[in-house]
Amino acid sequence: ERPERARFRGAMASIADWFLGRGGCTREQRDTWDRFVDSFTASTINGGSPQVAGKHLQGPESGTPVSYFPAAKRLVAIGDLHGDYNKAVRAFKVAGLVDDAENWVGGDTVAVQVGDVLDRGGEEIRIFHFLEKLKGQAAGQGGAVHVLNGNHEVMNVAGRFRYATESAMDEFERWEKVRRFGLRLKCLCSDDRAGCGSRIPPPSASGAEARRRALRPGGPLSTAFLARHPVALVVGSSVFVHGGLHPTHLEYGIRRMNREASEWIRGDSADEAVPWFLSGRNAIVWSRQYSMPSERQCDCEMLREALTRLPGARRMVVGHTVQHPMGINGACGGTVFRVDVGASSGVADADPEVLEIIEDREVRRLRANQQAQVLVSAQEAAKAKAAAMKG
Repeated sequence: ERPERARFRGAMASIADWFLGRGGCTREQRDTWDRFVDSFTASTINGGSPQVAGKHLQGPESGTPVSYFPAAKRLVAIGDLHGDYNKAVRAFKVAGLVDDAENWVGGDTVAVQVGDVLDRGGEEIRIFHFLEKLKGQAAGQGGAVHVLNGNHEVMNVAGRFRYATESAMDEFERWEKVRRFGLRLKCLCSDDRAGCGSRIPPPSASGAEARRRALRPGGPLSTAFLARHPVALVVGSSVFVHGGLHPTHLEYGIRRMNREASEWIRGDSADEAVPWFLSGRNAIVWSRQYSMPSERQCDCEMLREALTRLPGARRMVVGHTVQHPMGINGACGGTVFRVDVGASSGVADADPEVLEIIEDREVRRLRANQQAQVLVSAQEAAKAKAAAMKG
């Protein structure tokens, strides 16, 4: 019997006992019911695909997002998604990570999405649920999916919705209705049904208000998704960040920035202001110092200095600045790779591309129905590593 069906049968039995007057729900029954309701509400939002909500959807936890992850045999970087669910799925298919049923088939591959799921498109919440599903499935096969926060996540937590679309507001309004229904279902297994129901927030007056409530610091979607995402991540010798890491950021520390960003998003920070490293043109989610289409406009010297402050780091992977029409490319002697191709229909509506790193050495550009383009060969990577060690 499939696990979700077993959970469903157990949950139904628990509620049946309650309705038939055989006693209240035990803690175990309540937990089972709550997990079922979370799965049901997630499935309603993500297009009907069954989904089991893990602990990461149960509210804030004490830890901080992962900052360092071991090198992978195969590492894939996926650029900005901006609310376009179909393009998000296509990107994972280009990487060979999901099948036609949108389930993980990537084995022990490690995938990193560099942020900006929000804005410019109308299926933002659905994408977050899709990514959460893949996280669990990948972990079960020895792989991993990491999602970063970008400048658009930061803007939305701060209540700035300049780039949110009308269809996105509609999605948030629908999500709130489903969530309120789910909360009422959870109250069926409460020892104090009346009190439980009274604590459910009233409906929002508009999609914009629903969005503000969901994404503000401490909001339900902020804590369920964004607070668990790092703003910088190191995987082997690759450094991932939405905009760019400067030496001053590294002096402050990646772990510290991830911790403080998570605290701010959860609403646990003593300072309500946006953290300094997330605000302004030189913020790690806003910087374009390494991603300007013309390499002459990139600060390659600052990039080299930043990488030297991270022992073993050989390359940085960034999004944020649309690389259209050229697509994924490298700069500064192969020390930075820019992966935002403007795939979302709300941006450039370009064909999805992904960056692939094999054995922490060879770097390739992947596109649908085309041969992989080698950007850095394994031999070139080995020579660069040897030269760096001598230096």
